[in-house]
Amino acid sequence: MAKKYASLERIENDRQITRETDAPFLHRLQSGLLLALKEQGQLSEMQYRRAQERLDRQYREWTAKLRENP
Repeated sequence: MAKKYASLERIENDRQITRETDAPFLHRLQSGLLLALKEQGQLSEMQYRRAQERLDRQYREWTAKLRENP
């Protein structure tokens, strides 16, 4: 029977990921997690939209802050 979830098999080129160095990656990762929760029925459509909007806003604010203070 096929697994219905993702699992971590290995880590290659392990390094620390931070908001300062990997903001786009973290944003995409968090967006994917929100979508997975919605698809699993853990979040309603409204909850998903609100969470995604908040995440998008945080990302825009963070990237603007990084541009102001390089």
